[in-house]
Amino acid sequence: MTTPTPESQLSSDRLTRARNRRASRMLTQLRADEREAFLEDLARLVTPGFDLYLLLLVAGLFVGVGFRLDQRALLAAAVLVAPPMAPVVGLALASVSGSARFFVRELASLGIGLALLTLGAGLAGGLGLPAGESSILAAGHIKLNLIDFGLLLGGSVVLAFLLARRSQVHPLPSVAVAYELLLPLGAAGIGIVSGDAELWQGALLTFALHLTWAVLAGMGTLVVLGFRPLIGGGRSLAAAIVLVGLMGLLSALGLGASVIAAAPTPTPTPTATPTATATGTATITPTATRTATPTATASPTATETGTATPLPPKAVVFGGGDSGVILRDAPNGNLVAGLFHNMPLEILGGPLRVGEQVWWQVRTEAGQEGWMIGAYLATITPTPTPGG
Repeated sequence: MTTPTPESQLSSDRLTRARNRRASRMLTQLRADEREAFLEDLARLVTPGFDLYLLLLVAGLFVGVGFRLDQRALLAAAVLVAPPMAPVVGLALASVSGSARFFVRELASLGIGLALLTLGAGLAGGLGLPAGESSILAAGHIKLNLIDFGLLLGGSVVLAFLLARRSQVHPLPSVAVAYELLLPLGAAGIGIVSGDAELWQGALLTFALHLTWAVLAGMGTLVVLGFRPLIGGGRSLAAAIVLVGLMGLLSALGLGASVIAAAPTPTPTPTATPTATATGTATITPTATRTATPTATASPTATETGTATPLPPKAVVFGGGDSGVILRDAPNGNLVAGLFHNMPLEILGGPLRVGEQVWWQVRTEAGQEGWMIGAYLATITPTPTPGG
């Protein structure tokens, strides 16, 4: 019995990689047993280990702190710390190959890891967060964005392509996919812990839709490259069809809910109703004289005087830093817009105390109305104008 030398092991590894590359290029020409062996090699490559859970937990802590402090650098660090998104392309591979067992195993591994990320982000970013305060960066993940969607699809396609052609999970497209999956899920965790229903519902919807389309994009890429359900009866093909149908249904439901959530709700605006004012009328008083001809004297006519219409008090946003201040449709309500330092405002109502916060109703120069925390509001003393 001969002991393999390091040179022979290296040569064997190179031979295996070369064999996999040749198999991926002529996948449709392989026999069933050869295709099965090749798919098993890919399955082992995308099956996660313990490091997936540990790294996702650490990434969740970075996401939570990054959203809490509104620091993009920490969010970028979270994506770089995150493990390769091998389970995502693994779901696509399981769907195309028709292996329900492999699909459930990948889904369970990914689900546990993402639950740890949600927990870490929620505790780091939402625990002890004052009522009415939320991250502007986190609020950016409650609705779909075309640029984010394009980055997600591009990363998923490249990730699946390199897995099929080079038998590797490339880090660059994996980072793109991680950015579009982990940040919305981290924002949802913060919303759950802090009790912000709009944040966690919108962010969770965005995450679900991103994950669905990432798997669908990977499936489409693998199908184009020649991946098909394994031969051996209609059970594998039926499983693949069911998985594809499930993904399509989830996507359609998520898209419909997103459209409904994004539709603006009209809010009534107060209108001024003019009231009639009484005006004085001239009366003629007859005056008796000693002559036979009566004469009438007219009393003076009252003249209308103009009343000044009070203008809303002026104010500016004071403080907030680079992240700004959030304008809401009601105290502790839904997000309307972001306000920044020295932005001019008009005060419409308030103060209104809700819990420990004092809120003011304001209007921006763009016409957006809402409520903001009074600690970030500075009033401007009006300069009196001489009356006419």
